[in-house]
Amino acid sequence: MNRLIPIEIEGEKLVQLSQLTIDQANDLRSWLPSNSLKKVNLHGVDLQDCIDFETYDYWFKSNHILSKSYQTILDF
Repeated sequence: MNRLIPIEIEGEKLVQLSQLTIDQANDLRSWLPSNSLKKVNLHGVDLQDCIDFETYDYWFKSNHILSKSYQTILDF
């Protein structure tokens, strides 16, 4: 899985869950506290499913990079 590149809106680095696959977005939503999703306006368009990039980056590293290493160990 490739890591998303954040968008910067008013000095905040954010990612949109809709940029992920459905499975990845559902996995991340189930991991997030319910108040983590942000609604932001970008050039007149409301983006409803944004989260802080730092939160996404932590989730990505802890759930995808570590699990990939774990699967590699099991392959031997």
